[in-house]
Amino acid sequence: MDRIAISVVELCDEQGKITPLAVVKDGKEFAVDKVLSVRRHAPNVACVSPMRYDCIITGKARSIYRDAYPSQKWFSVR
Repeated sequence: MDRIAISVVELCDEQGKITPLAVVKDGKEFAVDKVLSVRRHAPNVACVSPMRYDCIITGKARSIYRDAYPSQKWFSVR
């Protein structure tokens, strides 16, 4: 699996819960319609215990990942 860097517009609430609102890739913004689940999950790529966000993004089911601290970078896999 290849790791693909993405930018994510996110909301961080008072308790520190992070919710992705939109994914930005190649200058295009794709709305996150709904977050279906959030859990710790390690895909078969180089990363440190990321959080997996299963989402509906512009009407399609997709998974995006957020690296753990200190990186905290967002990515998808292909």
